[in-house]
Amino acid sequence: MTVGLLHVATQGALADEQDPDCYVSTPEGVKYVCSVREPGGGGDGGSGGSGGGTSQPSCDLSIVGESTNRWCEGEYACWANIPSAAYPTPDDWPDGQPSEDSVYIYKNCQNGEGDRYDEWGWHTPQEDTGPSLQERAMMAFGQLNTPEFSLTFSPPGHSIIYIDTWWWAEGAPAGEIRGSSALGVVAVGTPSHIEVDPGDGSGVMTCDFVTSESDACSYTYSRAGDYTTSGRLVYDVHFEYDGSRLELPGLPDSLESGWQESGITVTESQAVVVP
Repeated sequence: MTVGLLHVATQGALADEQDPDCYVSTPEGVKYVCSVREPGGGGDGGSGGSGGGTSQPSCDLSIVGESTNRWCEGEYACWANIPSAAYPTPDDWPDGQPSEDSVYIYKNCQNGEGDRYDEWGWHTPQEDTGPSLQERAMMAFGQLNTPEFSLTFSPPGHSIIYIDTWWWAEGAPAGEIRGSSALGVVAVGTPSHIEVDPGDGSGVMTCDFVTSESDACSYTYSRAGDYTTSGRLVYDVHFEYDGSRLELPGLPDSLESGWQESGITVTESQAVVVP
């Protein structure tokens, strides 16, 4: 069975529901635009198929950016202002308004070759059968990835008991991180702090979000030895919908990276014996 273009999405029914590019908003509501083939089904009636697969929308939706209301009309990518930004006053409304709920919209469509067309018309809102804002936010949260980094310390190579060891997250950007859009909803991570475990049994300590060498995250060892240290990044998370802050109950408010490990040798003095 193949689910064709612009079929209305139903929650939990399709294999690609977590792919935000498979959802687009049209004047008729949120639509699912990727085609899904059940496992074992081939394009020629089942023979010679590799089993499963997803096609892309029939147009390049990136042409119209990340507009909340976008869809394909053949090879043309379309977007709409719903309602139109240049909305007529009631005295100037065109004839033929279908209902009191109908709004005047502007639609623009273009293809990859620069051909385009646009039009104005009436749109009557219908029930949205696509993902709710809560579901879109969770999809967006799944696309917010923490950056790669390495847990770095100074003095380099080894440390000395009773002398401060400095820690930082080498390679991590100091600013916010942003995920890709899920039907207009974007998850944004703001640096909160880093967590460092010195590895000597003292437990995890919380430090400022340090990405370059400084004394902002320091620890003093009291015993010599070889230790495996670990650290991770922690971000505060908020969500934006079409550029505005989105406040909904129950959404995640933090994101942690995986733990990164590094080895450190702690000596009793600055003299290091090299075999």
